[in-house]
Amino acid sequence: MTPINCQQCGGLTQFRIQPDGLFKCHECGDLLHRRDIDLAGAEVWTVNAEGMLGYVASPDASLTEMAEAVEEYLNSPDSTYGQLAALERHRTALIAFLEATAAGVKALPTYTEMQVHDAVNEGADIVNGYLDLGEPESDAINLVVNAAIACLEKPGTSFEEMVQSSYMVESPEEIRSWWGW
Repeated sequence: MTPINCQQCGGLTQFRIQPDGLFKCHECGDLLHRRDIDLAGAEVWTVNAEGMLGYVASPDASLTEMAEAVEEYLNSPDSTYGQLAALERHRTALIAFLEATAAGVKALPTYTEMQVHDAVNEGADIVNGYLDLGEPESDAINLVVNAAIACLEKPGTSFEEMVQSSYMVESPEEIRSWWGW
């Protein structure tokens, strides 16, 4: 963990967490709110067991870096230099990942498109099964499920595009007719 030090008193004193959630420099008394912690996109702040403020590389960024390094290694022509550079890039990212996890920072969970698809459909089945909804309500829930999946596959999907890819109807207006709208 790289310490985040107070710049008001020369950058020599590390901020420490206070009971009110603010960070305080015990040298000059300067206070720092978490919203004021400004880090690069691939870094996250953390607090160690002694309450000292610092930052580490984002474990998500490290995982991405490791995956890219593996891809680079596999795509390297039989170049020893290229392969060694890729291995070093992977090693550096792995060390950063291990440092972040040792500091208590976890990678965000990731899900495959199929896992999300299955979970959304299972959620709809749970609601439909438990509430014993009628056909119009069940159709509306399934319409939302199909819209969510369409947006997952292609963010910004319009209603018309979703209808075209999910239903065998002449036009989106036909769906309105299901409810007499």
